[in-house]
Amino acid sequence: MKYIAPKRIGTLLGVVLAVIIFTGIASAQSLSLMAPSLANVNGRLTARFGVTVEEKPVLKGELEDGAVLMLKCSVKLFEENTYWLDSELSSVLFKSVLEYDSLTREFVMTLPDRETPLRNKDLGQLLEQGWSVIEASLGSWALLDRGTKYSLRLHTTMTEEGAPEGVMRYVYFWSWDAGADNSFQLDFTY
Repeated sequence: MKYIAPKRIGTLLGVVLAVIIFTGIASAQSLSLMAPSLANVNGRLTARFGVTVEEKPVLKGELEDGAVLMLKCSVKLFEENTYWLDSELSSVLFKSVLEYDSLTREFVMTLPDRETPLRNKDLGQLLEQGWSVIEASLGSWALLDRGTKYSLRLHTTMTEEGAPEGVMRYVYFWSWDAGADNSFQLDFTY
């Protein structure tokens, strides 16, 4: 067996660690969050946004290998306070499960507002149909007061279904850390 100097071991470990960290950072960019908007839908304050997956071939492979993934989108509306913490007015958690049915050879997506899941053999079309426009109702439009500052905050994650909070899919996102999250904040005055 060949002798490796401790200095070389430290350098080698440093290089391996750097590769792991940078790979995790690069993989964390696989979800993209489209900018939200607010709308009055039948007297309800509704946030509209979309989620896209950048690495569809990787996602397709994971699903075909039996992974069941869950997209979670946390949508919160805050009233901004100048001298104290912002006050949370409303929050909604959107959950959608994505999996592959090997018998029908279709990708299957469940959505919270639909009784029957969406099905499609083309993963790209299914993602477009289910996640390109997501609506989250935050309560009555009367929550908003004229001249008041508000903040709409979105946070998305994709994990394996049943995984503990904060644990990401190791193969798909590389890291067990919360590195595949995306956040967006929209500050506005009504």
